[in-house]
Amino acid sequence: MNDVATTPARRPLKLRLMLFVYGTPNIAGCALALAGPALLFAGVIGPGWGWITLGLYAAGWVAGGLVGNTPEVERRIADTMTVSQTLEHLDDVIARVQSHLTEEMRQRLASVRGSVAEVLPRLLAARSHDADLFTVRETVLRYLPETLANYVTLPAAFRLSQVLKDGKTARQLLTEQLSLLDEKLQEIVANVSGADAQALVANGQFLEMKFRQPDFLAR
Repeated sequence: MNDVATTPARRPLKLRLMLFVYGTPNIAGCALALAGPALLFAGVIGPGWGWITLGLYAAGWVAGGLVGNTPEVERRIADTMTVSQTLEHLDDVIARVQSHLTEEMRQRLASVRGSVAEVLPRLLAARSHDADLFTVRETVLRYLPETLANYVTLPAAFRLSQVLKDGKTARQLLTEQLSLLDEKLQEIVANVSGADAQALVANGQFLEMKFRQPDFLAR
């Protein structure tokens, strides 16, 4: 798979502004800042209320940043690890993002993990399906960790409300991608068991085409 992920620095200015607006620090800052005008109208404060409001926003921003911290998710798993080490790192990535996912997403990830645990050792042992081994390993080592990391860095409100592609939000896109990934890996498991070389090649090409772009905000 080609590494063509769009980094935040390369995202359009409009998208970066939207992420700022939907971010937890800004929402918390705006909510607390509303107390400034309220106190002014109530007669509690007078001159300098603008500076007080700004201070309240800053306090809310700091508090929101502490509450809204996203987990540090490993974006790529080293390809020099054994199968067991790779699965351990994949488990760690999944565990870090669990609280940000829906139940359907968690179930799909569990199924994906099960398929990888079943087929990866067999592909390594066979050494007769190098293209499929590369596809599965790239999915586990790069695509899945980076996709999950990109998702959890999006503000929660942004994930739910902003349409990104094909009329779908980030939550809908991730659900769709995990479902597709789960189904395709299950097909690979079945094809390896049945020694269906042609189907394996087709699956590998399909996964590479569909999952080469792990950034939800890439156009």
